[in-house]
Amino acid sequence: MVKMKKNTNYYKAMEIMLDLYENSKSMKPKQKMKKHENYIRLVKKSAYRGNVDAQFELALNYEDQNFFIPNPMFNIKKRFYWYSKAANGNHPEACNNLASLYEKGEGTKKNIKKAMFFYRKAYKLGCAYARDNYELLKKQHNGK
Repeated sequence: MVKMKKNTNYYKAMEIMLDLYENSKSMKPKQKMKKHENYIRLVKKSAYRGNVDAQFELALNYEDQNFFIPNPMFNIKKRFYWYSKAANGNHPEACNNLASLYEKGEGTKKNIKKAMFFYRKAYKLGCAYARDNYELLKKQHNGK
């Protein structure tokens, strides 16, 4: 039952986001805000219940930029936490993004070994651009 709920909430959240993408021009600001709040609430519920896609989605919502503008929800610690959770659940793009955080030392201490580990893991899980990130980092650090 819990698995079904974590997925149902996530799917509902994605439907809300799709509605916002497709119809935001015809919505009033309060309506958009209410829908976005509901979307975040459902994503959080799913993330806390262990849905890896929701964990990744939540991490994306804590990035510094959102739709090419400064993100009012930006939170470096929450971003790192949720990418870590999703990466531990084998989400390919979360592994790539977590690797980038380790590479830059954002939200955590800079750690090139962990960055290389997560880039490699991301590529093995199917994130094609993670291989380029891994190779570039390897060259920059002379294969260390």
